[in-house]
Amino acid sequence: MTDQTIFPYDVASLQGLARLDRLRIRHLRLLQLVAESGSLTAAANLLHISQPSTTKMLQELEYAFGATLVDRNARGGALSRAGVFALERLRIALGALDAITRASKDAPQLPLVRIGMLPLAGVTLIPALVARLSQQAEWPRLQIREGAVSSVLAMLRTGDVDCVIGRVGDVHATDMARMEVLPLSDEPFEAACGVRNPLARRRRLTLQQLAQERWAVTGRGTHARKIFDSAFVSQGLVPPAPAIESPAFHTNLATVASSDLLAFAPRTAVQTYVQYGRVRALSLAKPFQADYLVFITLREVQPLPALLMVRNTLQMIAA
Repeated sequence: MTDQTIFPYDVASLQGLARLDRLRIRHLRLLQLVAESGSLTAAANLLHISQPSTTKMLQELEYAFGATLVDRNARGGALSRAGVFALERLRIALGALDAITRASKDAPQLPLVRIGMLPLAGVTLIPALVARLSQQAEWPRLQIREGAVSSVLAMLRTGDVDCVIGRVGDVHATDMARMEVLPLSDEPFEAACGVRNPLARRRRLTLQQLAQERWAVTGRGTHARKIFDSAFVSQGLVPPAPAIESPAFHTNLATVASSDLLAFAPRTAVQTYVQYGRVRALSLAKPFQADYLVFITLREVQPLPALLMVRNTLQMIAA
Protein backbone atom coordinates (compact mmCIF):
# COMPACT_ATOMS: atom_id res chain seq x y z
CA MET A 1 0.00 0.00 0.00
CA THR A 2 1.47 3.37 -1.02
CA ASP A 3 1.29 6.66 0.81
CA GLN A 4 -0.91 7.92 -2.06
CA THR A 5 -3.44 5.17 -1.31
CA ILE A 6 -3.55 6.07 2.37
CA PHE A 7 -3.88 9.80 1.74
CA PRO A 8 -4.99 10.45 -1.86
CA TYR A 9 -3.82 14.07 -2.23
CA ASP A 10 -0.56 15.12 -3.87
CA VAL A 11 1.55 17.98 -2.52
CA ALA A 12 0.34 20.44 -5.15
CA SER A 13 -3.30 19.72 -4.26
CA LEU A 14 -2.60 20.24 -0.55
CA GLN A 15 -0.84 23.52 -1.24
CA GLY A 16 -3.80 24.66 -3.34
CA LEU A 17 -6.24 23.77 -0.57
CA ALA A 18 -4.10 25.63 1.96
CA ARG A 19 -4.10 28.75 -0.22
CA LEU A 20 -7.88 28.61 -0.63
CA ASP A 21 -8.36 28.21 3.13
CA ARG A 22 -6.93 31.71 3.62
CA LEU A 23 -9.64 33.37 1.55
CA ARG A 24 -12.50 35.24 3.14
CA ILE A 25 -15.97 36.06 1.86
CA ARG A 26 -14.76 39.50 0.74
CA HIS A 27 -12.25 37.81 -1.54
CA LEU A 28 -15.09 35.94 -3.20
CA ARG A 29 -17.18 39.10 -3.57
CA LEU A 30 -14.27 40.99 -5.15
CA LEU A 31 -14.34 39.15 -8.47
CA GLN A 32 -18.10 39.56 -8.71
CA LEU A 33 -17.85 43.32 -8.10
CA VAL A 34 -15.00 43.76 -10.60
CA ALA A 35 -17.05 41.89 -13.21
CA GLU A 36 -20.09 44.09 -12.56
CA SER A 37 -18.32 47.45 -12.25
CA GLY A 38 -15.33 46.91 -14.58
CA SER A 39 -13.01 48.61 -12.10
CA LEU A 40 -10.96 47.73 -9.03
CA THR A 41 -11.57 51.24 -7.70
CA ALA A 42 -15.33 50.84 -7.96
CA ALA A 43 -15.07 47.41 -6.32
CA ALA A 44 -13.04 48.96 -3.47
CA ASN A 45 -15.73 51.60 -2.92
CA LEU A 46 -18.48 48.98 -2.86
CA LEU A 47 -16.49 46.90 -0.33
CA HIS A 48 -15.73 50.07 1.69
CA ILE A 49 -11.98 49.43 1.69
CA SER A 50 -8.98 51.30 0.32
CA GLN A 51 -7.49 50.83 -3.14
CA PRO A 52 -4.25 49.26 -1.73
CA SER A 53 -6.33 46.80 0.31
CA THR A 54 -8.28 45.85 -2.80
CA THR A 55 -5.07 45.31 -4.75
CA LYS A 56 -3.74 43.10 -1.95
CA MET A 57 -6.99 41.09 -1.88
CA LEU A 58 -6.72 40.53 -5.62
CA GLN A 59 -3.12 39.37 -5.25
CA GLU A 60 -4.17 36.91 -2.51
CA LEU A 61 -7.03 35.68 -4.67
CA GLU A 62 -4.78 35.18 -7.69
CA TYR A 63 -2.21 33.41 -5.53
CA ALA A 64 -4.91 31.05 -4.25
CA PHE A 65 -6.08 30.21 -7.76
CA GLY A 66 -2.60 30.23 -9.27
CA ALA A 67 -3.67 32.40 -12.20
CA THR A 68 -4.18 36.02 -13.28
CA LEU A 69 -7.87 36.73 -12.69
CA VAL A 70 -8.12 40.41 -13.66
CA ASP A 71 -6.56 42.05 -16.72
CA ARG A 72 -5.83 45.75 -16.17
CA ASN A 73 -6.79 48.15 -18.97
CA ALA A 74 -7.38 51.85 -19.57
CA ARG A 75 -10.98 51.55 -18.42
CA GLY A 76 -10.04 49.93 -15.12
CA GLY A 77 -10.08 46.14 -15.29
CA ALA A 78 -11.83 43.14 -16.74
CA LEU A 79 -11.87 39.50 -15.73
CA SER A 80 -9.41 37.32 -17.57
CA ARG A 81 -10.50 34.01 -19.03
CA ALA A 82 -9.36 32.34 -15.80
CA GLY A 83 -11.23 35.00 -13.82
CA VAL A 84 -14.47 34.31 -15.67
CA PHE A 85 -14.09 30.59 -14.96
CA ALA A 86 -13.28 31.23 -11.29
CA LEU A 87 -16.29 33.54 -10.88
CA GLU A 88 -18.56 30.94 -12.45
CA ARG A 89 -17.64 28.56 -9.62
CA LEU A 90 -17.53 31.21 -6.90
CA ARG A 91 -21.05 32.39 -7.67
CA ILE A 92 -22.36 29.00 -6.57
CA ALA A 93 -20.57 29.42 -3.25
CA LEU A 94 -21.84 32.98 -2.87
CA GLY A 95 -25.39 31.88 -3.64
CA ALA A 96 -25.13 29.16 -1.01
CA LEU A 97 -23.81 31.65 1.55
CA ASP A 98 -26.71 34.00 0.84
CA ALA A 99 -29.17 31.14 1.27
CA ILE A 100 -27.60 30.13 4.58
CA THR A 101 -27.81 33.73 5.83
CA ARG A 102 -31.48 34.09 4.88
CA ALA A 103 -32.44 30.68 6.25
CA SER A 104 -30.66 31.33 9.55
CA LYS A 105 -32.31 34.72 9.91
CA ASP A 106 -35.87 33.72 8.99
CA ALA A 107 -36.27 30.23 10.45
CA PRO A 108 -33.00 28.67 11.59
CA GLN A 109 -34.69 25.47 12.76
CA LEU A 110 -35.95 24.57 9.25
CA PRO A 111 -33.94 23.82 6.09
CA LEU A 112 -34.63 25.92 3.00
CA VAL A 113 -34.96 24.64 -0.58
CA ARG A 114 -34.92 27.28 -3.32
CA ILE A 115 -36.79 26.19 -6.45
CA GLY A 116 -36.62 27.90 -9.84
CA MET A 117 -39.46 26.79 -12.06
CA LEU A 118 -41.69 27.39 -15.03
CA PRO A 119 -45.01 28.97 -14.02
CA LEU A 120 -46.58 25.82 -15.48
CA ALA A 121 -45.18 23.76 -12.58
CA GLY A 122 -47.20 25.86 -10.16
CA VAL A 123 -50.45 24.53 -11.60
CA THR A 124 -50.06 20.89 -10.57
CA LEU A 125 -46.59 19.89 -9.40
CA ILE A 126 -46.07 22.40 -6.60
CA PRO A 127 -49.55 21.90 -5.03
CA ALA A 128 -49.00 18.12 -5.20
CA LEU A 129 -45.50 18.52 -3.74
CA VAL A 130 -46.75 20.58 -0.79
CA ALA A 131 -49.62 18.13 -0.18
CA ARG A 132 -47.16 15.22 0.02
CA LEU A 133 -44.55 17.07 2.11
CA SER A 134 -47.12 18.31 4.60
CA GLN A 135 -47.82 14.70 5.54
CA GLN A 136 -44.29 14.53 7.00
CA ALA A 137 -43.58 15.47 10.61
CA GLU A 138 -40.95 17.94 9.39
CA TRP A 139 -40.49 19.28 5.90
CA PRO A 140 -38.38 22.09 4.45
CA ARG A 141 -39.43 25.61 3.69
CA LEU A 142 -39.75 26.30 -0.03
CA GLN A 143 -38.70 29.50 -1.74
CA ILE A 144 -40.08 29.54 -5.29
CA ARG A 145 -38.92 31.75 -8.13
CA GLU A 146 -40.80 31.60 -11.41
CA GLY A 147 -39.58 32.49 -14.87
CA ALA A 148 -38.60 31.21 -18.28
CA VAL A 149 -36.33 28.17 -18.19
CA SER A 150 -33.39 30.23 -19.46
CA SER A 151 -33.69 32.65 -16.52
CA VAL A 152 -34.14 30.02 -13.80
CA LEU A 153 -31.26 27.96 -15.24
CA ALA A 154 -29.11 31.09 -14.99
CA MET A 155 -30.10 31.28 -11.30
CA LEU A 156 -29.05 27.65 -10.87
CA ARG A 157 -25.66 28.31 -12.44
CA THR A 158 -25.04 31.23 -10.07
CA GLY A 159 -26.27 29.39 -6.97
CA ASP A 160 -29.38 31.57 -6.52
CA VAL A 161 -31.63 28.48 -6.58
CA ASP A 162 -30.92 24.88 -5.59
CA CYS A 163 -32.92 23.19 -8.33
CA VAL A 164 -35.03 23.88 -11.40
CA ILE A 165 -38.29 22.38 -12.61
CA GLY A 166 -38.35 22.95 -16.36
CA ARG A 167 -38.65 21.34 -19.76
CA VAL A 168 -35.94 19.13 -21.17
CA GLY A 169 -36.07 20.88 -24.54
CA ASP A 170 -34.87 24.12 -22.93
CA VAL A 171 -31.66 22.61 -21.52
CA HIS A 172 -28.81 23.42 -23.91
CA ALA A 173 -26.22 20.81 -24.77
CA THR A 174 -23.51 23.03 -23.24
CA ASP A 175 -25.27 22.79 -19.85
CA MET A 176 -25.75 19.03 -19.86
CA ALA A 177 -22.21 18.27 -18.65
CA ARG A 178 -22.74 20.41 -15.52
CA MET A 179 -26.32 19.45 -14.77
CA GLU A 180 -28.11 16.41 -13.42
CA VAL A 181 -31.40 16.09 -15.32
CA LEU A 182 -34.07 13.82 -13.84
CA PRO A 183 -37.22 13.21 -15.96
CA LEU A 184 -40.49 13.76 -14.10
CA SER A 185 -43.38 13.49 -16.56
CA ASP A 186 -44.26 14.01 -20.18
CA GLU A 187 -46.08 17.23 -21.01
CA PRO A 188 -48.00 17.22 -24.32
CA PHE A 189 -49.02 20.49 -25.94
CA GLU A 190 -52.60 21.21 -26.94
CA ALA A 191 -54.61 23.78 -28.87
CA ALA A 192 -57.55 25.44 -27.13
CA CYS A 193 -60.39 27.80 -27.95
CA GLY A 194 -63.17 29.61 -26.11
CA VAL A 195 -66.22 27.53 -25.17
CA ARG A 196 -68.43 29.39 -27.71
CA ASN A 197 -65.98 29.02 -30.58
CA PRO A 198 -67.53 26.82 -33.34
CA LEU A 199 -64.26 24.87 -33.53
CA ALA A 200 -64.94 23.52 -30.02
CA ARG A 201 -67.56 21.17 -31.49
CA ARG A 202 -65.41 19.94 -34.39
CA ARG A 203 -63.53 16.64 -34.27
CA ARG A 204 -60.17 15.60 -35.72
CA LEU A 205 -59.19 19.04 -36.92
CA THR A 206 -56.11 19.29 -39.13
CA LEU A 207 -53.43 21.94 -38.95
CA GLN A 208 -54.34 22.92 -42.49
CA GLN A 209 -57.81 23.86 -41.20
CA LEU A 210 -56.24 25.87 -38.36
CA ALA A 211 -53.48 27.60 -40.33
CA GLN A 212 -55.66 30.64 -41.10
CA GLU A 213 -56.96 31.08 -37.55
CA ARG A 214 -55.71 33.80 -35.22
CA TRP A 215 -53.49 32.47 -32.43
CA ALA A 216 -52.11 33.49 -29.04
CA VAL A 217 -48.71 31.82 -28.60
CA THR A 218 -45.34 32.35 -26.93
CA GLY A 219 -42.65 34.47 -28.60
CA ARG A 220 -40.04 33.40 -31.10
CA GLY A 221 -37.07 31.58 -29.63
CA THR A 222 -39.09 29.86 -26.91
CA HIS A 223 -39.20 26.08 -26.93
CA ALA A 224 -43.00 26.04 -27.10
CA ARG A 225 -42.96 28.33 -30.15
CA LYS A 226 -40.47 26.04 -31.89
CA ILE A 227 -42.79 23.06 -31.34
CA PHE A 228 -45.76 25.12 -32.61
CA ASP A 229 -43.99 26.33 -35.76
CA SER A 230 -42.38 22.98 -36.57
CA ALA A 231 -45.77 21.21 -36.43
CA PHE A 232 -47.03 23.35 -39.30
CA VAL A 233 -43.75 23.25 -41.24
CA SER A 234 -43.66 19.43 -41.05
CA GLN A 235 -46.95 19.40 -42.98
CA GLY A 236 -45.73 21.86 -45.60
CA LEU A 237 -47.64 24.78 -44.08
CA VAL A 238 -46.53 28.29 -43.19
CA PRO A 239 -46.84 28.75 -39.40
CA PRO A 240 -49.58 31.27 -38.53
CA ALA A 241 -48.43 34.76 -37.59
CA PRO A 242 -49.77 35.11 -34.02
CA ALA A 243 -52.23 37.83 -33.13
CA ILE A 244 -50.81 37.83 -29.60
CA GLU A 245 -47.35 36.84 -28.39
CA SER A 246 -47.00 36.39 -24.64
CA PRO A 247 -44.49 34.34 -22.65
CA ALA A 248 -47.24 33.39 -20.18
CA PHE A 249 -49.49 30.47 -21.15
CA HIS A 250 -52.08 31.65 -18.65
CA THR A 251 -52.28 35.08 -20.28
CA ASN A 252 -52.85 33.45 -23.65
CA LEU A 253 -55.50 31.05 -22.35
CA ALA A 254 -57.34 33.76 -20.41
CA THR A 255 -57.38 35.91 -23.54
CA VAL A 256 -58.67 33.06 -25.71
CA ALA A 257 -61.44 32.35 -23.21
CA SER A 258 -63.06 35.69 -24.04
CA SER A 259 -62.24 35.97 -27.76
CA ASP A 260 -62.27 34.04 -31.02
CA LEU A 261 -58.51 33.35 -30.86
CA LEU A 262 -56.87 29.96 -30.44
CA ALA A 263 -54.16 29.21 -27.86
CA PHE A 264 -51.25 26.81 -27.87
CA ALA A 265 -50.17 25.66 -24.41
CA PRO A 266 -49.10 22.63 -22.37
CA ARG A 267 -51.91 20.21 -21.58
CA THR A 268 -51.65 20.90 -17.84
CA ALA A 269 -52.40 24.58 -18.38
CA VAL A 270 -55.15 23.89 -20.93
CA GLN A 271 -56.90 21.34 -18.69
CA THR A 272 -56.89 23.76 -15.76
CA TYR A 273 -58.92 26.24 -17.84
CA VAL A 274 -61.10 23.41 -19.16
CA GLN A 275 -61.99 22.49 -15.56
CA TYR A 276 -62.96 26.11 -14.89
CA GLY A 277 -65.25 25.97 -17.94
CA ARG A 278 -63.37 28.75 -19.70
CA VAL A 279 -61.88 26.97 -22.72
CA ARG A 280 -62.19 23.76 -24.70
CA ALA A 281 -59.27 21.64 -25.90
CA LEU A 282 -59.42 21.21 -29.67
CA SER A 283 -59.71 17.69 -31.06
CA LEU A 284 -56.78 17.28 -33.47
CA ALA A 285 -56.22 14.55 -36.04
CA LYS A 286 -52.52 14.60 -35.15
CA PRO A 287 -51.41 15.71 -31.66
CA PHE A 288 -48.63 18.20 -31.15
CA GLN A 289 -45.21 16.95 -30.05
CA ALA A 290 -44.87 16.16 -26.35
CA ASP A 291 -42.10 17.47 -24.11
CA TYR A 292 -40.87 16.38 -20.67
CA LEU A 293 -40.82 18.17 -17.36
CA VAL A 294 -37.50 17.57 -15.62
CA PHE A 295 -35.86 18.23 -12.25
CA ILE A 296 -32.42 19.83 -12.67
CA THR A 297 -29.55 20.26 -10.21
CA LEU A 298 -25.84 21.01 -10.56
CA ARG A 299 -23.60 17.95 -10.59
CA GLU A 300 -20.82 19.79 -8.77
CA VAL A 301 -22.98 20.63 -5.73
CA GLN A 302 -23.66 17.91 -3.17
CA PRO A 303 -27.46 17.82 -2.62
CA LEU A 304 -28.60 18.47 0.93
CA PRO A 305 -31.13 16.11 2.62
CA ALA A 306 -33.93 18.67 2.22
CA LEU A 307 -33.28 18.92 -1.52
CA LEU A 308 -33.26 15.13 -1.80
CA MET A 309 -36.62 15.04 -0.01
CA VAL A 310 -38.08 17.44 -2.57
CA ARG A 311 -36.58 15.51 -5.50
CA ASN A 312 -37.78 12.12 -4.24
CA THR A 313 -41.26 13.45 -3.53
CA LEU A 314 -41.53 14.89 -7.05
CA GLN A 315 -40.44 11.52 -8.44
CA MET A 316 -43.23 9.78 -6.50
CA ILE A 317 -45.79 12.31 -7.78
CA ALA A 318 -44.61 11.86 -11.37
CA ALA A 319 -44.76 8.07 -11.03
